[in-house]
Amino acid sequence: MSLSERDTKRLANADEIEALYSQGYTQLQIAEKIGVAPSTVHRRRTIGRKLRRKIGGPKADTSPVRRELPSFDRWDMPGDKPDDLGYDDLDDDVPIEDLINERKERFKRLDGKKTRRHVRNVQVKLPGPVAITHFGDPHVDDDGCNWPELLRTVEVVSKTEGMFAGNIGDTTNNWVGRLQRLWGHQSTTIDEAIRLAHWLFHSVPWMYCVLGNHDKWNHGAQLLRYLTQGAKIAVFAENTARIELDFPKGDPLRVVARHDFKGSSIWNRAHGPLRESKLNPWGDIYISGHRHIWVSHHEEGTDGKPRHALIVRGFKAYDEYAETLGFYEHQHGESVTTILDPTHPSPMQRVQVVWDVEEAADILTWKRGKYGLTSYSKRQR
Repeated sequence: MSLSERDTKRLANADEIEALYSQGYTQLQIAEKIGVAPSTVHRRRTIGRKLRRKIGGPKADTSPVRRELPSFDRWDMPGDKPDDLGYDDLDDDVPIEDLINERKERFKRLDGKKTRRHVRNVQVKLPGPVAITHFGDPHVDDDGCNWPELLRTVEVVSKTEGMFAGNIGDTTNNWVGRLQRLWGHQSTTIDEAIRLAHWLFHSVPWMYCVLGNHDKWNHGAQLLRYLTQGAKIAVFAENTARIELDFPKGDPLRVVARHDFKGSSIWNRAHGPLRESKLNPWGDIYISGHRHIWVSHHEEGTDGKPRHALIVRGFKAYDEYAETLGFYEHQHGESVTTILDPTHPSPMQRVQVVWDVEEAADILTWKRGKYGLTSYSKRQR
């Protein structure tokens, strides 16, 4: 039985919600993620179930999970004796003081690991201005990926001195749950998707790579860690990369990169990263992707520091899902480059945002030439 265009959109909405539920998201988390009210999540899911029954599709299993508690004997019941508990057989070869010290040291290591994960210091050994080209969602295995633009971006970054890359997540589609049916709508296989991702990770020097929601499906985080072995990546983060760049001269500059920041607004497309910059005013640049739009917002914080809130569209030029739901698709903003000049006397000029990668490379080369570091003719074309 065929569905109307309206019902097709409704079913696509429900499929997205079911996929998020299958990943362990709660109704409230899903509502925040897709930018609707929790009641709307419930309503869309209910409509989807009705439509699946209408077309004879599989019904989602909504029965509660029942777990049997293991039976055990109470040791504190009258008549029981502590000696019957087997405590005399406990391993006490290690003195309790040593055991406590071992637990204390283990916590210190864990705490240090979390601290390092919170802020990563990167020593930029190259003197003078440098640049980071932030790659929006690549989706390298999707038929809608703009490969000509991706190849142009990779070539410019790899051949320009002082230019690094940043991966904002969703390197591949990596379909999961009900969305696995979409494997049938793309011409690349899973093996080919893995090869393309490996090529991208090993093609340019990465300042950072963060994981997107697609990357985390199907235990994809472990796969990407394997694929990135041997690649030039300064910071690999599963959720948020908070990077402090320390230069040979000048002030440090800070980047906060995440696949998506919480919050959305129909009045301000930069709401997510802008909200983060106000709640946690640590960074100079707040950059995200995920929403397949591009936007740039700059303003001075209450502390007098200029901050940049950016969302990069990505390389997926044609998105059947967005078209089905009637979302407006932005036509530009596959990547964005931030040129960093730590020694510039004006704080306003220490970060420059450029939306064309070749123009950014030209500006970077010219700025480095001013410091006598690179001649314009040296930039490989």
